[in-house]
Amino acid sequence: MPMPSTALPFPRLRGLPGRAWLAVAMLWCSAVPGLALAQQAWPVRPMHLVVPFAAGTAPDAIGRALAESFTQSLGVPVVVENLPGAGGTIGVGRVAKAPGDGYMLVLSGDAAIVGDARFGVKLPYDPTTELVPVSQVAVSPSILVVGNDVPARTLQELVALARSRPWGLSYASAGYGTSSHRGGEMLSRAAGLEMVHVPGSASPLPDVVGGRVTMFFANAASLPLVREGKLRALAVSSRERLALAPELPTVAESGYPGFEAVAWFALFAPRGTPPEIVARLEVAARHAVAGPAMRERLQGMGAIPVGGDAAALAGLIAAAAR
Repeated sequence: MPMPSTALPFPRLRGLPGRAWLAVAMLWCSAVPGLALAQQAWPVRPMHLVVPFAAGTAPDAIGRALAESFTQSLGVPVVVENLPGAGGTIGVGRVAKAPGDGYMLVLSGDAAIVGDARFGVKLPYDPTTELVPVSQVAVSPSILVVGNDVPARTLQELVALARSRPWGLSYASAGYGTSSHRGGEMLSRAAGLEMVHVPGSASPLPDVVGGRVTMFFANAASLPLVREGKLRALAVSSRERLALAPELPTVAESGYPGFEAVAWFALFAPRGTPPEIVARLEVAARHAVAGPAMRERLQGMGAIPVGGDAAALAGLIAAAAR
């Protein structure tokens, strides 16, 4: 039976045989990318997870664990691609310009998402319009470490030392806007200190061990050096003590209430990724973080598992922008 004329979106095509109508419908769907993608199975080919940090770092380990879990839950290989540099903005920038087809994600740190002009960061993309939040994966507190040549065994003694020296002290960071930079700057402001910021490589620990820089807000990878006696840990930057080193006080406990300077890592997709694909990615991410293997890996590197939803991540970014 021919289709009633009122149901035809293109009146001039009335009277076409069924096969011709099918061809027209397929052509029309292909002209609407979101609709065409929604009609296809996803995923049907390998996916790429960009990690904007060097191989072997803590974020890289998190990314590879996510890729393993995604490969199992989504049924296609997920390839990790390391694109370090510029505080993570090189890797994030690539994904921000990628097609929103669900085949490329980025595991970003907070510095490349909530760049702050106060800390010298201007992002080369707009994360609120060019990226789609998927899930916050983990939060990573920092440990304030100093070299053995620094005559301070507590944070209070370190602050007193800084005040006694007219040229102040220096602090290292992994780059402008990173958690190590924010930690040093926030401590400087909270304590009213003049300190010299020394931005450097992804891991400035050798400079601290060698006495070339006074202090560094490092991640938990610094703990083996602390336990070997090559570094001294003074405090942790989170609101609560670190499970891996419960003997260390927080900066807040050491005289600066409310102090918190932590890094977080989250998954993002490019602009235009269909909502149904974002929803499936969110479920896959939360499933991965909830798994015992991932939680054990995160906790082993001093990170706190989160596994939040996309709406919560969007709210976190919006709050940081205020």
